[in-house]
Amino acid sequence: MTDYTESPEAAVVADLARQAAGAETLAPGVVYGAAGTDGATRVLDTDAYADSPRHIAAARVVGDAESFVRYVEKHVIDGHTEVYADTPSSNVIAVLDSHDAGQGGWQKHTARLELRHTKSWEAWTKADGKLLEQTEFAEFIEQQALDVRKPDTAVLIELAQSFQAKTSVDFEGGERLDSGQVRLNYKETVTARAGQKGHIEIPTELELLLRPYIGGPVYLVVARFRYRLRGSQLGLGIVLQRPQEILDAAFADIVTEIRDGKTVTKDGETTQVHDGIPASVPIFSGRP
Repeated sequence: MTDYTESPEAAVVADLARQAAGAETLAPGVVYGAAGTDGATRVLDTDAYADSPRHIAAARVVGDAESFVRYVEKHVIDGHTEVYADTPSSNVIAVLDSHDAGQGGWQKHTARLELRHTKSWEAWTKADGKLLEQTEFAEFIEQQALDVRKPDTAVLIELAQSFQAKTSVDFEGGERLDSGQVRLNYKETVTARAGQKGHIEIPTELELLLRPYIGGPVYLVVARFRYRLRGSQLGLGIVLQRPQEILDAAFADIVTEIRDGKTVTKDGETTQVHDGIPASVPIFSGRP
C-alpha cells in the first residue's frame, strides 16, 4: 500500500509556494493600512526599506562651537530651526525641525553643543582652595607655569625650586612687605650652622591666562596665594577669583559668536538664539 503522507520537507516547500502566490510588491517608504484578525486596521510602515527616511531622527552631540555651527548650517530648515542656550549646563541646543508659525515640526532632529573644559582650566580649578604640602605645590607650579602671565615663568620656577629645597626647615611665620609680596620666615638646623635663619618671598597673587572651554576664548584670571602654618609646617595653595563668573562670560561669548553671524538660514538671515532649553529635548544625553 502506497503512503501518500506529505514529508516535512515537502510541506515547507508547499507553504513557501502558497506565500509566493499571494505576495505583492510594496512601495518602500509608503504607509499601508491592513485589516487585522480582530477586525481593526493595522498600520504598516515600509519607511525602513526606502532609500532615505521621510523624517530625520538624530541627536548629534559636538564639543566645540565651530562643529555645532557647521552641522546646523548643513541641516537648517527655514522657519523651523530653533537654537537654545542654557547657561547652567553650558549647552547650546538646536532643534532643526521645530514648529514654525503655521506648521508643526517633528522635533526629532537635534544638535547639542556640550562644551568641554581645557586641561589647564581643570588643573587650576582642581587646585582651587586646597592647601598642599611644599613639594606637591612646587610640582604643580612647575607644571602650570606656562599658564601664568605674571610673575615671569623664571620667577615661578625659582620659587618652586626654593620650596622643594626647604622641605626640612621650620617655618616661623609670615609678613607682608611694602612691595605687596609676603615673606615667609624659616629656621633650619645644620650640623655646622645651628639655628641658621632665612626667608622666601612669594607674590600675593598670580595673573593667569586660561581658556575655560576647548575652542573658546582666553581670559585673564587672578589667583591669590594662600599659606597656612601648622606648627612649623607650611601649607600652600591658590584661590581663584570668581571662576564661575569667568565660565559664564566664556559661555556668553560663545553664544554671541553663534548668534552674530555664524548660524544662518539658507536665506542669509541670522537664526535667533533663545535663552533656556526646548521643552521636548532633555539637557543631558549620551554621545551617539
